[in-house]
Amino acid sequence: MGETPERIEPAEHAGGRELPSGTKLFHGQYTIENYLSHGGFGITYLARDSLNRLIVIKECFPDAICRRVDQSVRVRSRTHVETFRDIIALFIDEAHSLARLSHPNIVGVHQIFEDNETAYLAMDFIEGHDLLEMSEGAEPIAPVMLERLAVKLLSAIEYLHGEGLLHRDIAPDNILVSKDNQPILIDFGAARGLAAQTADGLGLTRTVKDGYSPQEFYAKTGEQHESSDLYSLAASLYHVMSGQPPASAQQRLNAIATEEPDPLVP
Repeated sequence: MGETPERIEPAEHAGGRELPSGTKLFHGQYTIENYLSHGGFGITYLARDSLNRLIVIKECFPDAICRRVDQSVRVRSRTHVETFRDIIALFIDEAHSLARLSHPNIVGVHQIFEDNETAYLAMDFIEGHDLLEMSEGAEPIAPVMLERLAVKLLSAIEYLHGEGLLHRDIAPDNILVSKDNQPILIDFGAARGLAAQTADGLGLTRTVKDGYSPQEFYAKTGEQHESSDLYSLAASLYHVMSGQPPASAQQRLNAIATEEPDPLVP
């Protein structure tokens, strides 16, 4: 996702769930170029719009309850019909909220639309590399640059929270650094809140990222706050500085409960 347009190569497949290259969406307005990545609730593609501009499209695809039938997204069981509808509604609502945002360090949203019995989000394509790739590169990120990135990310999060929104999925691979060294927050966790409240949890482990997710993300009844995003940002910066992700929130909480030392090395 962070490569230049001329060098982008298709990523590994999402187990056959992704749409093939050349697929047309929204009455031909968008054309899929490559599959980029997938998570528990969505598949991300590189695409071109009707003006031949590169964009990124995210498809609402909760793979724990859905499957691909031709191009359409269908539930695996009738018992999940209402849950899938709720997830699509939440995806669309949060997309509309994101579309009204205007901040240089938050990915821009172009359009939200429905197709193939699910919903899609069209966003800016950012040339650059994500923070995970940069942290694993041959050259470490200079402290001065990391400080600049952190200040801009905090500004973006403050703005986001001021609009009454949470990111819910801040991690090094969801922070892109553009060619002009601007950090951009991408891939908001739109479905995370609903998944935590769903009776079957939709495979709850899919809604957390060990090392980056705060403890409240592991519990169905855990209340998510602005501090949840700050924990995830701090964990992401810790990874960049130390070269490895921090101990998970559950490991840390278990250590406290058993009166053992915090496994997080300062």
